[in-house]
Amino acid sequence: MSSSLQALDPNPTTPVYTNDVQWITAYLVIHMMSDNSRRYAYIFWFCIAAVFLVFTLLHLTRSRGSIVGAYWAKWAIRRRTWRGKIARRQNQYPVSLPPNGQLLCLAVLAIVTILLCFAGPDYINPADGLFDVTNLGLSVRSYDVSQFTRWQPQYTIYKAWWTAGGRTGIIAFSFLPLCVLFALKAPPFAIFALPFTTQIYFDKLSWLHRWSARLIYGITLLHVVFWSVQLLSDTRALTGKEAYAYAWQYEKFVYGWAAFLLMTLLVVFSINPIRKHHYETFYFGHVTLVPLTLIFAALHHPPVAMWCWVALAIWIAERVWRGTWWLYTNGLFGRDTTSAPAIVIASPTHKTVDSETQMLRPSTFASPQSYSGYPPPTPSPYLSDQYSHVSQLMEPASALRYSPPPGYAHVELLSGATVRLTYISPGFLSWAPGQHFLINVPSVSRFVSHPFTAASICDEQAPSNSGRAIVLLVRSKAGWTRDLWDCTLKLLSQGRNHPPGETLPNGTVMPKSGVVMRMFIDGPFGSAIRARWEDNATVVIFVAGSGVSFGLSILEYLCLCLAGRDGKHLGGRAGGWGQKGFATRRVRFVWLIREYGHIQWCASILRRCMSMIPSPGLDVDIFVTNFQPQIRRLPSRPKIEYDSELNPPAPHFSHRTSSPAESESDAEDVDLSYYVGEFGDEGDVGDMSVRRREDYTLDLTNFDGDNETTLPGEAQLNRRVQKVGKDRRAHSRKFSNAIHMKEQLDEFARLQRQSVHSTDGLLTHEGKPTHKRSPSSESTVGGDLASLKPLSSNDYHNRRHSYLSADSHVHVSSPLRPPTPTLSPLTPTFDETETIMSLSANTVEIPTAEGDAVTYGQRLQLNEPEMRDMAVVAEHVRPGKPRIDRILKDEVDWSNGSVVVACCGPSSFSAMVRKAIACQINPARVWKGDRRGYIDLISEEFSY
Repeated sequence: MSSSLQALDPNPTTPVYTNDVQWITAYLVIHMMSDNSRRYAYIFWFCIAAVFLVFTLLHLTRSRGSIVGAYWAKWAIRRRTWRGKIARRQNQYPVSLPPNGQLLCLAVLAIVTILLCFAGPDYINPADGLFDVTNLGLSVRSYDVSQFTRWQPQYTIYKAWWTAGGRTGIIAFSFLPLCVLFALKAPPFAIFALPFTTQIYFDKLSWLHRWSARLIYGITLLHVVFWSVQLLSDTRALTGKEAYAYAWQYEKFVYGWAAFLLMTLLVVFSINPIRKHHYETFYFGHVTLVPLTLIFAALHHPPVAMWCWVALAIWIAERVWRGTWWLYTNGLFGRDTTSAPAIVIASPTHKTVDSETQMLRPSTFASPQSYSGYPPPTPSPYLSDQYSHVSQLMEPASALRYSPPPGYAHVELLSGATVRLTYISPGFLSWAPGQHFLINVPSVSRFVSHPFTAASICDEQAPSNSGRAIVLLVRSKAGWTRDLWDCTLKLLSQGRNHPPGETLPNGTVMPKSGVVMRMFIDGPFGSAIRARWEDNATVVIFVAGSGVSFGLSILEYLCLCLAGRDGKHLGGRAGGWGQKGFATRRVRFVWLIREYGHIQWCASILRRCMSMIPSPGLDVDIFVTNFQPQIRRLPSRPKIEYDSELNPPAPHFSHRTSSPAESESDAEDVDLSYYVGEFGDEGDVGDMSVRRREDYTLDLTNFDGDNETTLPGEAQLNRRVQKVGKDRRAHSRKFSNAIHMKEQLDEFARLQRQSVHSTDGLLTHEGKPTHKRSPSSESTVGGDLASLKPLSSNDYHNRRHSYLSADSHVHVSSPLRPPTPTLSPLTPTFDETETIMSLSANTVEIPTAEGDAVTYGQRLQLNEPEMRDMAVVAEHVRPGKPRIDRILKDEVDWSNGSVVVACCGPSSFSAMVRKAIACQINPARVWKGDRRGYIDLISEEFSY
């Protein structure tokens, strides 16, 4: 073989050394990639920077509502679910794929990674420029003389085992900082979450973090395999042994294997079964294995260790930043942690107010001049009997419950195996609607924290500590949430009001129900901060199960803004009713729950919001999915009757078939248009067969692993709430019928007055005959009188939308008055005492005026104000599963501007909502300037 051909060999020859370490060192150095071969790592980061810049510009310019954005969103937001036959029989949860947009981004990321690993030559001639691509062939180059690198190839090598292994290793190294950036939670180190960038937090980047980590492990595995093949193929001429036998004597080779084994453990601890059922193992594995992996990877190959040190630096810096913020937020830097007087107002209807719960100052609301001609919201006489001032109505909902001392949480057991925590931060802490916190309860687990969404809002202008109360709803599952439930239950059964070993501040007022626990928080986090609710005319909130926490904070924020508060003082953006740029006119809240008694979770907040903003400004619909109707079927062929030979046949229609909701006794109270057929998460909206196949009610309300354990008394509570809701709807329907009859009588009286002024069939004007009365005028008047009848069930529910324009189906917007807390004709006064007695029947104790707790089997506890709120909210609770597509279509058609949807629930529920949104997005409308053609989606979908 000539020297020229030998120089072109992609496997350079190692000089003969007698010392084993010297020989393997020379071998590995000769097979080391050149500096110019790292161009692919730089190309990778150029691509990342370009994509990051594009998304930043789209966020800052708010350009997603264009026609291109409409076409993209119509396809990208949809997600698919799959359930095999075996899983279907076992009633397991469906496998939910990520949305189409995420799948496309993941596919692009994987394709770009593969191209950077294999496209083009692997080993770049050291003498070429860094980005010189003119010479891609094999050529002989001169090289500098040194102890080992003088035998390093000085020519471009297209493909070889060791070059492919070296190249995949370089790409894996360059990927590490990006994977870490996807995992960071706190700005400023989480650069994607900065307000002047994309403002996307870990909840939206977690899937990218997981998949980028899997890509890193995959190409690292290729790196190991390629290099193993090379080491097993090459032999040492002096001994005839494979190079693999000597590689273990080279310390950097050992560091590489250590890094690979640590990364393998990191991946194993991150698989879904361990992350789901052994979260502590996953968490501690991450905290310890991530820095160790980065350190050993950097020691393995120092020429590219820069990527490891950068990833490790930002990871440690973010941890230090969060640790400092954690100490500051939880009052360990000298912030006030003393106890404050307890707030024991449980409902807006509770007249006795604690001395600390003062009315807000008038300056906290916008001045009348700021409403630009719109009168400020004022309470009606009906509400003034229960509220001494409208500002009391506009206080945060957290003021309506017991307030624990700062740094502690009030823990209550609710129906549906749910725990409610009310936490007062030691100092003021602001968060946006829909954001979440990482919480740690030392009495349950000393070191591990878990994410939960705040079901309340912050209020910078609240006169008491209620403005910084964080309310969390925790549904019991396996693991930490179950431990929290068991710990609280154990303390209550022992008659304790706080865990042993925890010392409460002096002067702490203890609650009459529940326990007080020490709690620490970290946050806030969450991409919901980027939402611009005030830019949309209609906000539709779809939530299911414990996902209601996400919707409650958004609902309360919007209601306060509609009532005149400025959003900048409530954790959101500047704007409120009557202020420039505030476009919101209507809010629709739809909640799917498993049982009637689950409204206990948030009945006080819902009642308060409905009192502030009555319909049509706010409509609340709650659907109970644990409902098995008996469906009557239509006969196969309707009977046809012929009146005569000359008349066409007229079908003899039977009575309307019972819908799923009509099988219950209060079926006439249900809006039947939303109960036609069953609803699934696959196929077209109108595909009935698909909807029947995907009819799994648990999938719509229960997250995977939700605990169905019930406390003693929950079954009775469910039946009582159902009965009270039925009675209140019947009462409201009768009241509405009376109003309807009165309207018809007034119209009849008006027509009678017209007929009185007629003379000889002529109507006179200024003494001149102007118009003859129609021969059918008497029959018309008589017909109006004869047509007096009560409202049908559908008419009753349709009256809720009487604010619509009959010919255009567009929300009437000019002139608009702000939605004020007035008495709606469809929400008449109701005997609260009778309602309380109905809810309290068959219980251990009837509540007193002081609000003593009612105990179901010494476990489930309710007080009088909470029962009042549940009774009012029960009117809006109906059985069955709603037609999400119909609801959304109605809101889009009735809106006078753009629509935004907030969604949180199980994956199958999310898929249903996304499909409905995709069907309603209409690029043709956007092209014509109709903003209803684009629907923005703000969702909370993430898991650790």
